[in-house]
Amino acid sequence: MAEFASKGVAGSGLGLGIAGTALGLLNGLGGMAGLAANAAGCNSCGGCCSENTPVSRYEMNQAQTIAAKDAEIGLLKADKYTDQKLSEVTAYLMGQIKDLSNEVRANKDEQAGINMQQAVYNATNTAAISCLQNQVAALQSLTKLVIPNSSVCPGWGAVKVTPETAAAATA
Repeated sequence: MAEFASKGVAGSGLGLGIAGTALGLLNGLGGMAGLAANAAGCNSCGGCCSENTPVSRYEMNQAQTIAAKDAEIGLLKADKYTDQKLSEVTAYLMGQIKDLSNEVRANKDEQAGINMQQAVYNATNTAAISCLQNQVAALQSLTKLVIPNSSVCPGWGAVKVTPETAAAATA
């Protein structure tokens, strides 16, 4: 059965070839040029082929290889663009970090000065308070606490304090 099929295809091709040659002879050389163009697969006829023209495996592999290389080139370009943008962002952020670092350092130095002033102020006040406490303690040890009569209980009247004589104190 395969013999008949292949003979049929060959017979059809031979018949079409003979018919084409006969038409070409009738049309002169112009017809032969057209037949040669059609035999070449319509690649040189200036766009007379449609989008659904059959291609060979070799042509398909070429198209796939080109598409893969185009995809790889696109990926490499995207990676390069991403790297470039990351470098720009990193440079920008490093600048911001440097500015903030300088500001923090300036604030730290200023705060250290303020802390030093506060420490001196605190030490001075502590020394003054300690001195006053010592003076108050010294005064309390010398005298007795006297409360005025009017502060103790109003309305008791006047109180007269008379010093005691030395003879009365010994008796």
